[in-house]
Amino acid sequence: MGLLKLKKTGAVLLGALLMGTVYQGGTAHALNYSNDVVPVLSSNTGTNGTASASAEEVGHEAWKAFDDNSTPESTWKAPAGSSSQLIYQFNTKKVITQYTVQADTYDTSEAPKKWQLAGKIGKNWLVLDEQSNQTQWQPGQTKSYTISNDTAYTAYALFISSNNGGSSVAVSELELYEFGDNANLVPAANSMVSVEGGAYASVNEDTAWKAFDHNTGSDSYWESDNDNFIDATLQYTFDAPQVVKGYSLTLANKSTAPVFWTLVGSNDGEQWEEVLHDVKSSYRWEVGQKKVYEIDNTKAYKTYKVIFDRNSGPSTVAVSEFELFQ
Repeated sequence: MGLLKLKKTGAVLLGALLMGTVYQGGTAHALNYSNDVVPVLSSNTGTNGTASASAEEVGHEAWKAFDDNSTPESTWKAPAGSSSQLIYQFNTKKVITQYTVQADTYDTSEAPKKWQLAGKIGKNWLVLDEQSNQTQWQPGQTKSYTISNDTAYTAYALFISSNNGGSSVAVSELELYEFGDNANLVPAANSMVSVEGGAYASVNEDTAWKAFDHNTGSDSYWESDNDNFIDATLQYTFDAPQVVKGYSLTLANKSTAPVFWTLVGSNDGEQWEEVLHDVKSSYRWEVGQKKVYEIDNTKAYKTYKVIFDRNSGPSTVAVSEFELFQ
C-alpha cells in the first residue's frame, strides 16, 4: 500500500481536565511492566514524591492508598456525593502506562464506580483514561487498567465522580506502573548490515544503522533531510519473520522529534499489509526520552517500518534509537 496519512485530533477542554489524545494502543499486554513506582508510604511523604487528596476522612489519609496494606483501617476515604481526587506527585516525571485500583476489603459499596485517571500538565490535568460502571466489586478486589500514554507527567490523580452507593468513597490501594525492561530483538549494528538482517531509511540511508546501534550518544542518530522529512521512513529487516509485540523510539533532539507516525509490517518489502500502530499526536518529549508502545500483533513480519508524517520543527526528523520487542 502507499504511504499512510494520519488523522490529527485536538484536545477538548473539560473544566480543570484536558481530554487527551487516544492512541491506537495494543491489547496483547505482552510487554513487561515495572514494579509499582510509588514506594510504600507511612505518611503522605515518600522517597520519590508526595500523596495528597482533595478530601480525607479522619484516620483514612491519602497515604493509606499507597502503603501496601489491605486491611479495612488502611484505606483512603472521602465523603461521597462530590468529585474526589486521590493524587501522587512525583519528584521527577514518570510515564505511567498501567494502574490498579483495589476496593475496600470491608465495604464494596464505597468502591469507585466512575472515574478519570489524569496526568498533571501545568496547573491542569490531562485525562489519560476513563472508567464508568465499575460495579460488582468483591471485597479487596484489585482491577488493572492499561493506558496508552507516552508522556512523562509530574503527578497522576484519580478524579472519582461516583461510588457504588456507600456514604464514603474508598480506595484501599492505588498502584502506578511504567513499562519495565524489554529485550530488544534488533542486535547492535555498526554498519548498514548487522549480524541479523539490516537497517534502511528512505532518506540518508547510509546512516540508518545509527538508529539500531544501541547507542544514544549525541552523535549517534539517524536524521532525514530538509526536503524529505514528511513521509520519511525508517525500517529494519530480520533474517526471518518475527512477531513483534512492542517498539520504542528514542529522541535525538526536541526540534526534530517525531509527532505523527505509523508502524507497518511486510514480508516481502513491497506489500505493507498491516497498520500495526498509529500515533496521531506525540508531544512533550523529554531530551533523550525513550517512548515505548505495546501493539496488538500476532503475525510474524520480516520487515518493520515506521513512517513519519510530522515532526516537531520545520526541517528534519531524527531518531536516536528504534527498538523492536517480542
